[in-house]
Amino acid sequence: MEKMERFSADLASISAITAPFGAVAGEYAGISGGQITVNHDTVLQAGKIIQQQVDQLNSITRPKLQNLFTGVLGGDDVSQAATLEWTKILVSNDDSYTNRIGQYIDGLEKLAEQLKTAAQQYGFTEEQIKDAFGVK
Repeated sequence: MEKMERFSADLASISAITAPFGAVAGEYAGISGGQITVNHDTVLQAGKIIQQQVDQLNSITRPKLQNLFTGVLGGDDVSQAATLEWTKILVSNDDSYTNRIGQYIDGLEKLAEQLKTAAQQYGFTEEQIKDAFGVK
């Protein structure tokens, strides 16, 4: 029973370490990033900037998200428990860093699509839009 008590105490310690993250999670949940206003003169420029950011995040950041998995930190019970908790925070929880970053990129992709639609509504040709946003 001593091993189980030590294991429970270690899990409680891990929970205490991660508790501050939980306290701020609600502060940022559901933040949409605000509002962007464009007009005929700015829609292509704004779209180009957003699309460049999406492309950069997709080519550089998304592939690296797989590397957030820490692997086993050690063979003892405490290390295994810590590995599990860090994996949840970094990779597997609904609000993990991996998922939040992915949601951010997805949100930018949706914004780029909305800006393409706005550019069409402002009367820009498909060629002008492709030149600004890049060919997709």
